[in-house]
Amino acid sequence: MNYIVFDLEWNQPQDGKPSEARSLPFEIIEIGAVKLDGDYRIIDQYDQMIRPQVYHEINWRIRKMLDLKRGELSAGRLFPRAASEFLEWCGADPVWCTWGSQDLSELRRNMKFYRMRELGDDPIPYINVQRLYGLLIGNTAQSKALQTAVEELSLPIEVPFHRAYGDAWYTAKVLERLPDELKRDHLSWDRIAPAKPVRRRIRRRIHGQAREKRIDV
Repeated sequence: MNYIVFDLEWNQPQDGKPSEARSLPFEIIEIGAVKLDGDYRIIDQYDQMIRPQVYHEINWRIRKMLDLKRGELSAGRLFPRAASEFLEWCGADPVWCTWGSQDLSELRRNMKFYRMRELGDDPIPYINVQRLYGLLIGNTAQSKALQTAVEELSLPIEVPFHRAYGDAWYTAKVLERLPDELKRDHLSWDRIAPAKPVRRRIRRRIHGQAREKRIDV
């Protein structure tokens, strides 16, 4: 059994513009993860950019936060291939670990949009490291930012924040510091929300593209 600590970065419509596909409010553009053994030691890593196929214009806030280099997304894989490779890398029956409650939901939502097989029966158990850190410090009313937790734990700053692999790496380091009873007794459960209807012509265009669009950022 492996622990898979993963983080996602995603794009979304520009402010003031309607969503192009209402069932996909956030389109994943980067997957980063580390694999841990039973002693919470990092034994492998995964880092992959995703070439957008729904929202081709990168939201300005996302561009600024991620500091995307020109051509970085164009060199990425399409989501179905990247997700399939990621899940194969994860192995059988992984224990999912994330910082916060949204990443697992968005991974499942993107997979559902591309009609990929579900990760498992709903709801799916996972370790919400952000929630456990709040329990550790006695503050469950306010969600701590990952960087704040890293600083409060005096963990070394070794990789950049606000990119998928870096945030997964730091989440794993925080997880390692948590007491075993917290990790054992406070699982979270992800329940995917019912999808909103998608206009048939939009889904046909996304799934039936004959060529892969390239994004120049």
